[in-house]
Amino acid sequence: MKKVIILLLLYHISNALGAQDWIRYYGYGQHPHSAYCIEQYDKGFILLGNINNYKYGWIVKTDINGNQLWDLKIGDGINQTMPSNIEQTSDHGFILCGTTSIYSSPHTDPFIMKLNSCGGLEWCKVLNYDSLSSGGYGVKETIDGGYVMLAEFYGNDPNDRIHLFKFDSGGELFWHKVYNRDSIISGEILRSLYIDSTNFLITAFCYYPNWMKPYFIQTDTSGNEIWRLVFSLHTGLGYVGDAWVSVRDIHGNYYSAGSRDGPELLKFSGNGYEIMNADLFPGAISGNAVSILGLSVSSFVLVSGWTYNGITSYLAVLKTDTLGTILNQHNLPNPENTVISNSIKTFNDKILIIGTDNIGASSRITLFKLNSNLEYDSIYTRPFTYDSLCQDTIISHTITPNCGVLVNVDEPLTNPKTIELKVFPNPSNQKITIEFPKYIVVKTGQSGFGSTTVYHHWKSTILEVYDLSGNRVFEKEIIRAVNSLELDVSQWTHGMYNFRLRYNRQTIASEKVILQ
Repeated sequence: MKKVIILLLLYHISNALGAQDWIRYYGYGQHPHSAYCIEQYDKGFILLGNINNYKYGWIVKTDINGNQLWDLKIGDGINQTMPSNIEQTSDHGFILCGTTSIYSSPHTDPFIMKLNSCGGLEWCKVLNYDSLSSGGYGVKETIDGGYVMLAEFYGNDPNDRIHLFKFDSGGELFWHKVYNRDSIISGEILRSLYIDSTNFLITAFCYYPNWMKPYFIQTDTSGNEIWRLVFSLHTGLGYVGDAWVSVRDIHGNYYSAGSRDGPELLKFSGNGYEIMNADLFPGAISGNAVSILGLSVSSFVLVSGWTYNGITSYLAVLKTDTLGTILNQHNLPNPENTVISNSIKTFNDKILIIGTDNIGASSRITLFKLNSNLEYDSIYTRPFTYDSLCQDTIISHTITPNCGVLVNVDEPLTNPKTIELKVFPNPSNQKITIEFPKYIVVKTGQSGFGSTTVYHHWKSTILEVYDLSGNRVFEKEIIRAVNSLELDVSQWTHGMYNFRLRYNRQTIASEKVILQ
């Protein structure tokens, strides 16, 4: 009889727990703001945001039920530190990026940081540019074990605002891409970075020429531009709106969550051609869709806010088909004061949504968890082991990072001498000295749509020398560590020679020399 009673009691407790709204709150009284969330290898969650009015970046680790296990603060408590994106790396650590004013207050700089699986700092780099503010907006691990960061970086030309920075696994800057823009585009604002095994996709919006429009750039995995799209699918003035985040389906098409008068679903091909824009709530006068997940091959989950009259607001998780038809809807609480940051799909197809819930003069980070039917998830009662890769229990702590500061990142674009091949004396008849560039700069495309790549590290280049008849008279591989080379030309035929330095089969610098 006792056994039956206990079983019935457990049954009712289980049902009561399962019936609860899966909503969790964090940081009330510390003025937090959310930025991102991910699922960790142990099925717990990592929440990213900031506290103390942006004075610290904030990482919170929870169990599978959203109960806080530990937290980590990043910053000095004086200057701003605002992380925007965090991802789990292949070694089960973390890579994150964001914006900080620690090194150039009141201006801000992009930063990238690598943590191990126990929250310990491995390395950190800040791209310092004193005179203007800039920031990091997305970071991903690449297939070669390095990291690529999307940044709004006001470098040599403040009009060129979209940048990619590639770092190796140890945090050394490998290359820097600047995506030059046509004069008709202005005011680009970065939103997110999506990568797969073959491509990167930058999601942003711009003014083109005066109307706000979604803006996309697809590159290969080396950051080389493949196409750009200013989304204009509509009549009259064309599509006017914003895009926040993009995903790719199994057919290679992209879908983006965005806005026009209200929440929108955008579709465009893997070749950069517009296919569709769907109003999720026709008649809405404002609102947007800020996150999108592929739930299956034929459906998506979006989180959207909107209003029809400017007075009553709605906030909901939506399940749609590929045409933007709403199949299911789950309304979220406090729509007037909740701002959603992002959403993820867990290992067992549950949906986790993070946002900021503003309450009067304060705020709190809010976490929702739903199943694929858009119902609040149940509570897991079986035990999970967390942070199993750490020998010791992780203690909540603060990191005041002493980051490596990368200054003059734009030097090769402002100082042409740093990218020149120098040969002297010129003219000469005995020995010449060849000085190699400090940086490699490669430009592709035209002066409007095109990109500039600055290489800060490379394995080797090829030095070639040609006579006036086009015959190659000299060739040598030059490793990165070699800054100069002395060459005896006393036995060469008098005349003019063309010295060329090549990298990846492209001539990156040249100099004409007269031997007499």
